[in-house]
Amino acid sequence: MSVPSLTRRSMLAGLALTAAPARATEPVTLLIPFAAGGATDRLGRMIAPVLARALDAPVTVEVMPGETGQRAMRHLMAQPADGRTLIIGNPALFAFNPHLFAQLAYDPLADLAPIGLIATNPMVLLASATSGITDVAALRRRAQQGPLTIGSAGRGSALFMGGVMLMRALGDGGELVTYPGGGPALEDLQSGLLDVMVDQAITAIPATHLGARAIAVLHPHRLPELATVPTAAEAGLTLPNLAIWNILALRAGTPEPLIQRMARALEASLGDEMLARSLAADSVITPEGTEHGPAAAAALIRAEHARWGSFIRTARLQ
Repeated sequence: MSVPSLTRRSMLAGLALTAAPARATEPVTLLIPFAAGGATDRLGRMIAPVLARALDAPVTVEVMPGETGQRAMRHLMAQPADGRTLIIGNPALFAFNPHLFAQLAYDPLADLAPIGLIATNPMVLLASATSGITDVAALRRRAQQGPLTIGSAGRGSALFMGGVMLMRALGDGGELVTYPGGGPALEDLQSGLLDVMVDQAITAIPATHLGARAIAVLHPHRLPELATVPTAAEAGLTLPNLAIWNILALRAGTPEPLIQRMARALEASLGDEMLARSLAADSVITPEGTEHGPAAAAALIRAEHARWGSFIRTARLQ
């Protein structure tokens, strides 16, 4: 007995739906590879609800710190390539780690499918209100006289690199104090247990309303929300311009239609007016024009991987 053609089509459609990964209603997990309370965590929590609306699917934020992002990356690599597990990565994850660790749990150039650039965070030099450090001149005096404590997150993190650069600019003055993440370091700075730290604008600017003092910006231009704070160059502090870009990625092997679907959702999210206002309030820079999309994100990772590899080798960091 033959099966009617309509029934056959219905059966095939049902099979296709069963096999199709990451349907619009299926939940998505957004991995945060660094500690809660830090810049990556804050950015992830800001974008997750907007991304959920664009995807028409729940987006759950899962904080998974450890080993400068390697724990989260191992988890990502263990998930199916079905477009349902995302990760937010920054230079620490995609450009620093490959040159700092002899054995790495992943290859950022081979194991990831970049979705797009989310935002770029300029770095800000903060001082504790109880430290007596009111500007870069006072910081230099304190570094010469000692003791000076400089907050840092895990080795290889953005805060770690910022701390190392600051120590070098101060003639190796100061002691680098390492924390599990930027959030705990910022808490100790605000409470006066730390003297200074270099942090991303997205968390540094809110901290200035809670007792921390911004004394320099590691960016070519002053930031709108910190208009009276000089750039490092203006303050006479020789520091590389350090801005932390954040890229959304899936694991390699994810089907191209799912990558493009996620890229469209990200672009729609970045066009959300309320999110744009929130990011602008923290002097976060969102992508423009050709900076959007998977190809631009992949090119940025490759370029930064090469640039920071050269810096790390020259500085003999490991």
